[in-house]
Amino acid sequence: MKNVVYIIIYSLIYQFIHINFLYDIFWYAGYMNEGFSTFSLIQTLLFICIPLFVKKDLHDVFFLEVLYTIFYLLLYVPIMITFLNHYGTEWKIFINQLPFLAAFVIMFKIAGLKKLNIKKLNLKPPNQGILIAFTIFIIAVLFMEFRSTYSFVSFEDVYSQREKGSNASLVSGYFTLWLTYFIGPVLVAMGLIKKDKKILIFGTLSIIFVYGINASKIALFIPFLLIFLYYIKIKGKDVFKALTAVFSSVCLIAYWLPSQYFMISAVILMRTFGISGLLTYQYNEFFKENPFTYYSHINIVNFITDNYPYDQDLGFVVSSYFFESDNNANANFLATDGIASFGVIGVIIISIIFGIYMLYTKSLVDHKNSLFIGLVFISFSFIILNVGLFTSLLSGGFLFLNIYLYLYKS
Repeated sequence: MKNVVYIIIYSLIYQFIHINFLYDIFWYAGYMNEGFSTFSLIQTLLFICIPLFVKKDLHDVFFLEVLYTIFYLLLYVPIMITFLNHYGTEWKIFINQLPFLAAFVIMFKIAGLKKLNIKKLNLKPPNQGILIAFTIFIIAVLFMEFRSTYSFVSFEDVYSQREKGSNASLVSGYFTLWLTYFIGPVLVAMGLIKKDKKILIFGTLSIIFVYGINASKIALFIPFLLIFLYYIKIKGKDVFKALTAVFSSVCLIAYWLPSQYFMISAVILMRTFGISGLLTYQYNEFFKENPFTYYSHINIVNFITDNYPYDQDLGFVVSSYFFESDNNANANFLATDGIASFGVIGVIIISIIFGIYMLYTKSLVDHKNSLFIGLVFISFSFIILNVGLFTSLLSGGFLFLNIYLYLYKS
């Protein structure tokens, strides 16, 4: 019952932010306020609360708690509230929200099933010095390539710095993503669990280092969220309640910041909380009128099928449809791998695929590595909010984690 109260408060705060900040200031980006009936508000809050019943199946597996909580707060609730404000009529709100309710329940019901019987190889794991040496090598390669443009810029200048960082080579592009979302978080998690301050500081700085290349704001955020959730978990607190309370507070504080801190408010409320709902709506509308990709937006699939129907990357195609822009509206896995691939049916398909992936990963996790895997998956939950599942596994480095878990002892 407490979870219901927490999440209704969070949802109403997000609704307030949508009208009084996102729509009021960023209407030109596509945020709308079409109005809604009391019935639609109640129905939306009901849809938001229904997935809470699957949470009980996940509480013994930390990485599933993490994925459920972050997806719920930064993806599911924003989609429901955005659709409430964008579709206007009761029927349109209901019919467009329903597939996402089904998708969220399906993927976490699958994840909550009994573990698969997977026989691991249980080889002796490599020495951690290899990882540290590889991290230093990556940092050196990246610094050499970007030394002329490397800079820790203010939030006002992030887009110009990001443009400089976008000219990375293929190898450096992968190194940047791995350092941000996988290797750095692995080091932070190792430092926390082993209580090794040197590894913890090294891991934190290796992630923050990426900000000087492409001004990726998430690089400033990930290490501290890992540390926060580590202490929440070891103190036996509920991750869902803790993050719901923190995110609710952060939204209100960001809204009430003085005008001279507007950029901080925008980064938090629009770029962190608000963008998932908006982009999911835009993908939902775009692919009602335009050809599906049938997964050909994934490079390896398109290499085989040569069936990609557009002359630009998906994010640019969708963005330019709504307004003249050269922005890359790269979106979450439900939009990218779901809506873009097969429309509404695609949302269900990708939720099943992702549910199976979570179940498979859960089957490789035991009590010895549960805390470690949960901490590392915090960063995974953020990369998959910006790109598709298949891109996250390779570009985010998590395919390597699954291979490692299969090959080595905990």
